[in-house]
Amino acid sequence: MATISYTHWAYFRDREAAEACRRDLADYVVRIRRSAADERQWLLLAGRDVEVDRLPERHTEVEEIVLRHGGEYDGGETAYSPTTGGSVPDPMLTEDEDRSG
Repeated sequence: MATISYTHWAYFRDREAAEACRRDLADYVVRIRRSAADERQWLLLAGRDVEVDRLPERHTEVEEIVLRHGGEYDGGETAYSPTTGGSVPDPMLTEDEDRSG
């Protein structure tokens, strides 16, 4: 079965809510940093490889977790490599995590 690297995006008003959401996304690589668009919000990125056929199910699952923690779910995307012609891990997930408070 084909898999792709997929990253979900969510926004939170406070870091504590984002951290609580992170705990429920234990099987994802999660990064939390201040939103570049609105420094009063925290951006949570949650990425992992997912089977293409299970993508709608995983999408719904992550959205429900985000909403349960008071976040705003902003969908997701796959990163594409023009070199390999396939999906690659989201480069934002490989950057150092923002530890500012």
